[in-house]
Amino acid sequence: MKKYIDLTSQIKKIILSNGFDSVGISKAHELKDSSFLSDWIKKKFHADMEYMEDVEKRSDVRKINRNFKSVISCTINYNSLDIKKNSSDAMRNGKGWISRYAIGDDYHKIIQKKLKIASSQIKDLYVENINSRVYVDTGPVLERAYASMSGLGWIGKNSCLINRDQGSWVFLSNILIDQDLAFDNLPSKNLCGSCTKCIDSCPTNAIVGDKIIDARKCISYLTIENRKYVNNYLASRIGNNIYGCDICQEVCPWNKRATISKLNQFNPKDELIEPDMMNLISIIEEDWDRIKIKSPLKRVKKDGLIRNILIVMGNSASEKYLSILTKYLDRENLIHSMTAKDSIERIRSTMIS
Repeated sequence: MKKYIDLTSQIKKIILSNGFDSVGISKAHELKDSSFLSDWIKKKFHADMEYMEDVEKRSDVRKINRNFKSVISCTINYNSLDIKKNSSDAMRNGKGWISRYAIGDDYHKIIQKKLKIASSQIKDLYVENINSRVYVDTGPVLERAYASMSGLGWIGKNSCLINRDQGSWVFLSNILIDQDLAFDNLPSKNLCGSCTKCIDSCPTNAIVGDKIIDARKCISYLTIENRKYVNNYLASRIGNNIYGCDICQEVCPWNKRATISKLNQFNPKDELIEPDMMNLISIIEEDWDRIKIKSPLKRVKKDGLIRNILIVMGNSASEKYLSILTKYLDRENLIHSMTAKDSIERIRSTMIS
């Protein structure tokens, strides 16, 4: 047992020395709450994200490799904005909002590089060859469940992992290895209590139960994973959210003490902080190849981002966007033309009223 404890201590030091903020270790096994995921899928709450449907593999990392014995869960703070900045104030100022996690460089590459270095250093602790695999929101791993089991936080009503010290502005990642370690069998106590601020603040009522999100209504899904036309009803509730949505985290009391990330790669790009929609759509149209480099924004692709900006323009109630929206009415891209039409109607309806 002492051998496992010593190895575990060394592994945790390696993880932290590579820039992660916290680390916990849990046993690789079938998750008790895997039925939760099955029920979520059956209710179609995953929308058209078919990659979520492999419940068997997601419920047990040993389905990835039967020899995996330990799950190393890591967190890293990505908050790069003063906590006083929020999407609601930006909207009142006539500005758009891009989710905090997407205003810096792409976290996948940043964290994956750190994990690979840490994994290599961990392998050096062993005489024999060991197998490992790293995941950064890139594989069939229920990161929040494993992080919670290893004491890194609890899963809030908005389904985000909440860390007592870091809040929920954290990226989760994992290293799976085929070695036994000393497990942190100390699941965090849920400290949300009777608070329902996240539920009450969701513009689309996407939080349909405790820890249950209906992606079909979620603004993050609608503006990122969804590549289709967004109907006028939902579009009108997207507000000024151009990419993703931070509302349910902005109102969370546990984020009031959130600190700024120490990683320069997460520093926000000036043109993405509370962007002016006219300026941003011009940049996307003319300079997309530059914008998408190292950016999470490439996930939604150029056409998806333009669609989102057109939606936000329509929610602004500002006549100044009518001329540019009109230009998109005759575009070959049907989604753009339909979205522009809806946005023009929403602006004109506010002018009449």
